[in-house]
Amino acid sequence: MSAFTNDPKFSRIADDASYKGWSVSTLGAGGWFGALINGYLCDIISRRWTLLLGALICCLGTALTAGAQNSAWMFVGRFFIGWAVGSLSAAVPLKEALKRIARYNSEISPPELRGTVVSIQQLAIVTGICISFWVGYGTNYISDTNSASWRVCLALQGVPALLLAALTFTLPYTPRWLIRQGRKQEALKTLAWLRKMPEDSELVQLEFIEIQAEAMFEAETTAEKFPRLVGGGAFTRFKLQIAQFGELFSSRHMFRRTAVACLTQFFQQMSGIDCIIYYAPTIFESLSLPGKTVSLLASGVVGVVFVISTFPAIATIDKVGRRPLLIWGGAGMALMLILCAALTATYQPHWHNAAAAWSTAAFIWIYVGFFGASWGPVSWTVISEVFPLSTRAHGVALGASTNWITNFAVSIVVPIMLERITYGTYLFFLVFMLMGIGFAIWVLPETFGKSLEEMDLVFGSGEGQADAARMERILQELHGGHAPAEMKEKETSSVYSTDGAKKV
Repeated sequence: MSAFTNDPKFSRIADDASYKGWSVSTLGAGGWFGALINGYLCDIISRRWTLLLGALICCLGTALTAGAQNSAWMFVGRFFIGWAVGSLSAAVPLKEALKRIARYNSEISPPELRGTVVSIQQLAIVTGICISFWVGYGTNYISDTNSASWRVCLALQGVPALLLAALTFTLPYTPRWLIRQGRKQEALKTLAWLRKMPEDSELVQLEFIEIQAEAMFEAETTAEKFPRLVGGGAFTRFKLQIAQFGELFSSRHMFRRTAVACLTQFFQQMSGIDCIIYYAPTIFESLSLPGKTVSLLASGVVGVVFVISTFPAIATIDKVGRRPLLIWGGAGMALMLILCAALTATYQPHWHNAAAAWSTAAFIWIYVGFFGASWGPVSWTVISEVFPLSTRAHGVALGASTNWITNFAVSIVVPIMLERITYGTYLFFLVFMLMGIGFAIWVLPETFGKSLEEMDLVFGSGEGQADAARMERILQELHGGHAPAEMKEKETSSVYSTDGAKKV
């Protein structure tokens, strides 16, 4: 933000805490919108063209921010970039691709890998965050007297967007979308091309049947629950999307599942992590570290710690379960917040004790490390595991949108809090972190390795069992009356069996 100081058109963003908050938070508002509409766009125009649309929207946002002539351009551009991020993170089917590869490996069972796969996706995200910190550090050397440093920094985010836009023309339509459009032969041909196997390969045929079963399951479930919204045009499909979101609140047990998913994402954001990510240079400058360059360097370390800390999550999430990581990771984060608050209260505002300032910086880095190993990847894993097959996609989308809207709210208030209550900012997030730990202890069920039937018992419903029975029947029909045992087990017993991730 300090890069805006020497530009009179944008100095208010750097100097006015409220204005700074709004300039940052528009990204979260765009992400919330993009996450919600993504499913509709993927159904209507396919994931392929949704990727292209998201990349082009990102390019538009980049052009507006990098070429901004006033703050309004900056705000609108940030919203478009957020829209693109929210949509693209949901449209890229990384988790689905890895899941299907694992499904046919006789040595690996998808339920035991789901948390690991989500953690790998989280690793990709935090790697991007790390790169962005170091790009900011590097462009800091361009100029101290004009807008070149921040314009170049913002323009560089358009490079991967342009590459993605170009690469979408080399991508095929997904087999799942083709089957939904009734283009089965094309779907089989595409699947065989993706797997680099002949169309009559046993593995390709098994996966093709599996994808058909999932499509039939979704079609039957939709026709049963929303008979008046089946088979219409784009507007009817839009109304169907709204109705399917409404189903998440249609019964007590479904409301409980939805509440668990949304609260998990709420507490993840209210841990204060994006306070650090978005405002790291401001926070490190407030510690009176020597010079803006050192503050940016300290911010770059945040990105490095973020990346490194994700590896323990990859190694442990499918061994120790979800709740222990949330509880112990949250406890570590809470301790670091206490230490940061204590040192800030003691030595602010001048920080004559350099050791105390660097200790606070170190505690912030450790805090980020605890988050990267726990609440970062685990929260996304949990929300894909609490819903039955028939509502999972929309449940996860709503959970993701909760993450974005909370991100939006936090981004607005943090600059004001850092300016007015200083160390109280750490205490504010400490309260919510302690609430999140309590939530993980007393409310959140352990979802690791649980079947649909076991999750039904937790939430007091039979919907998961009904979904499992329907999927088994469909598989038997597609296999001429009997489904292979290994496929039935994977499709009907696992709480992870269909594509759920809308992120991230």
